[in-house]
Amino acid sequence: MGFFEAVQTATIDAVRQAASEAYQKLGKEDLFGFGLCTHDDVDTVYHVYATRDWVREREVDDPEIGLISVEWTLASDDAPFLALSRMLQEWASSDETAPDADYLRDRRERFRALVEAMKICRDEGVFDAGTLLSVSSTDPDEAMVVLACDAARQLNTQENAVAYCEMMGC
Repeated sequence: MGFFEAVQTATIDAVRQAASEAYQKLGKEDLFGFGLCTHDDVDTVYHVYATRDWVREREVDDPEIGLISVEWTLASDDAPFLALSRMLQEWASSDETAPDADYLRDRRERFRALVEAMKICRDEGVFDAGTLLSVSSTDPDEAMVVLACDAARQLNTQENAVAYCEMMGC
């Protein structure tokens, strides 16, 4: 199994577990959004989520808070995501000496593995259709903004994708 498949499979398993734990705590209908956050190198990943009540309480002061996953504060057990981060680091370090064009391609591939895993989870019904899903960088460069917006379009309803992309400026 190559890096892409291994990361995708580990991401699916980690997301399923985290979502299951979240639902046990708060119920599926209370989940507003679930996000995977990484860095521009896509060599680590962590997850966060927000409840509908948490977003509603903060929207008055920050109308976009429900779209900014790096601001969300809830998470499930992070052990599967720590293991996933080690896999991403191994994958990233395998191309450290690659030319810049290869680095950018490989970074996109690592990001795509995360997005496709989230899409599989969405399609399996792990998340309700209206739950906002995001895969994004914590401090995105221009290329990562584009990737995050593309991911939002793949993972969400049109309404959620448009709102997310407007917030991101793309």
